[in-house]
Amino acid sequence: MAAKKQHIPLIMIKEACLYLGVHRCTIYDYINNPERPLPFIRIYTDKRGILFQGSDLIAYKEAGLPRRECKFKDSPRE
Repeated sequence: MAAKKQHIPLIMIKEACLYLGVHRCTIYDYINNPERPLPFIRIYTDKRGILFQGSDLIAYKEAGLPRRECKFKDSPRE
């Protein structure tokens, strides 16, 4: 008997935002994080463009989400 292929769900950015509890822009920051980038799959034939494997999102969240730096860290507060 041939082994069954296991179906790995692919998650769109919108769904990943809901699962991780972050904004869409934060997802892009996680992808570009130099210390611990979020793994993704780029689809060139689809409008969606970037997809994630569900198992990657689970592992990334369990390992602890990286903290974002404030964009206006050096600006004086009034």
